[in-house]
Amino acid sequence: MNTFCSYYNQSICSSCNKIEQPYVDQLNSKVEKLTNLLSFTAPYELMKPVGSTTTGFRNKAKFSITGSIEFPIIGLTGEKELDLGRDIKDCPLHHSAINELANGLVSFIQLANLKPYQIKSKDGELKGAIIYYSSETKQMYLRLILRSKESLDRIRKHSTTLINQFPNLKCLSANIQPVAHAILEGEEEIFFTPNNFIEHQIGEAKMTLHPQGFVQTNQEMAEKLYSTAATWVKEASPETFMELFSGQGAFSFFIQRYVKQAIGVEINPKAVKRANQTAKEMNWNHLRFIAEDAAKISKLISDFNPELILVNPPRRGLGQATELMKEVKSGYFIYSSCNAETLAQDLLTLKDHFKVIKVQVFDMFPHTDHFETLVLLKSIGAYKK
Repeated sequence: MNTFCSYYNQSICSSCNKIEQPYVDQLNSKVEKLTNLLSFTAPYELMKPVGSTTTGFRNKAKFSITGSIEFPIIGLTGEKELDLGRDIKDCPLHHSAINELANGLVSFIQLANLKPYQIKSKDGELKGAIIYYSSETKQMYLRLILRSKESLDRIRKHSTTLINQFPNLKCLSANIQPVAHAILEGEEEIFFTPNNFIEHQIGEAKMTLHPQGFVQTNQEMAEKLYSTAATWVKEASPETFMELFSGQGAFSFFIQRYVKQAIGVEINPKAVKRANQTAKEMNWNHLRFIAEDAAKISKLISDFNPELILVNPPRRGLGQATELMKEVKSGYFIYSSCNAETLAQDLLTLKDHFKVIKVQVFDMFPHTDHFETLVLLKSIGAYKK
């Protein structure tokens, strides 16, 4: 079957394993999977799934880079021993600005004499590239993943050529990753531009987005997810709110207008610093962020006594924080999940403490099995009153 993606049609890329399905069927299958996993929580209100645009929706892209200096391959690593790599510089899921920059990298690699990394021989310097495009500000960052610092001077020398070609490229950096992996980010980031961030806006929040910071790949759907959570908070009308695993604060930025006091908890101190900076610049003085392990804040929760808690954990789920949630006195609980399996496991653990009220699917990743879920729960004590 021919699809809108030539890479899929030619068996170059099979990442979009559901692309042959009509989009409405994709949505229905995701809802069906979720309802089966959460059958033990019924009855609850199942909200209509929120669908995405089906092409051009990715604001962030990760490319491996193989091939040679003369003929770099920007896309995916080879799956077979003699497969040098697969070029996907024009992926139809990416925003067009990302694909334009990816295509422009070819001449830059040649100009700066950047030898692509060879996995088998563990030779070469340039392992990959990560590009992000902010839909609101139109600014972009580019991270080049390097094995060592050998090519830094050449990148710096020729960076002006690339930036002149792409004026929206406001942040250019090299991430040093000496470990023998095709595209795995290291801890050290070296910048070639005056700014080590881009300006980014999501909802009302005007913020700085750094290359090392987490950001959703589908900005349009992310805003719909955050807006829905804010609506649910407004309907619950709590005065105090807490977000666990808050990252750079996106959920809290949408919710802050509906509460009197709010705290975000995030283990990454750099993300916390940036979230507090955004809150200060937006004059949201009732909102603050704290660098703590979400599983170890029993005293903070006891002292602050939030009426509603929102959690946005990584794919592995709440982990030890489930024990913390059993102890809280909050009347409401919102769970944002990118992994339906761990969501179901966590809700099963908490079934004697919270009752599921409503559930909604947000299709952040069309043409794949992945999706985001938002769940509103009410404490069993409050539910029985």
